[in-house]
Amino acid sequence: MRTLLDWVRDTELHDLAAKKRGFSDLLVWLGFLCVLLVSANIMKSFSELLKDEIELTFFVSMLIGHGGNSGGQTVSAVIRALGSGQVTPRDAGRTVAKETAAGFCQSVALAAVVVPALLAMGITRRVTAVVALALPALGVLANGLGSALPFVALQLGHDPAVVVSPLMTTLTDMLGTLTFLGLASMIIAIFT
Repeated sequence: MRTLLDWVRDTELHDLAAKKRGFSDLLVWLGFLCVLLVSANIMKSFSELLKDEIELTFFVSMLIGHGGNSGGQTVSAVIRALGSGQVTPRDAGRTVAKETAAGFCQSVALAAVVVPALLAMGITRRVTAVVALALPALGVLANGLGSALPFVALQLGHDPAVVVSPLMTTLTDMLGTLTFLGLASMIIAIFT
């Protein structure tokens, strides 16, 4: 028969384990924030391109914001589906493929609206081409990450609701900036 002392000891150990786990998740999240410095370094490495093509800077926040918003919605949808039992870890491949395709389609539709607006604003054709190609690339990247990371977090024993959103945002910022400026370098070279 359990005594009151046994119950208190078990509860204290459980609370301590929960606090350690929460602190561990917090450290992981703070680590992701530190990685954001990489985005600044990426921008710095493309400083000559940005100096020569100042119009590119007009679209950094729009494009990275698009990736963050699209990926964030995907993270929420996948975590909700996992929590409600609509999908299981066995459904990871199908879920990632579906959400990645949705990100591509959504971004192509957005590009179809944005391109005429950019041309009407007098943005050069080469920068318009960069934005038109970067939107779908970032949609695929963000939705792919946003749908895959909850499954990865589960596999590694982390709570997706705690870890995935900051990780997805950090990776989307970093990889989105690299993708946008990498595409810009290639496309500008073709137009020159």
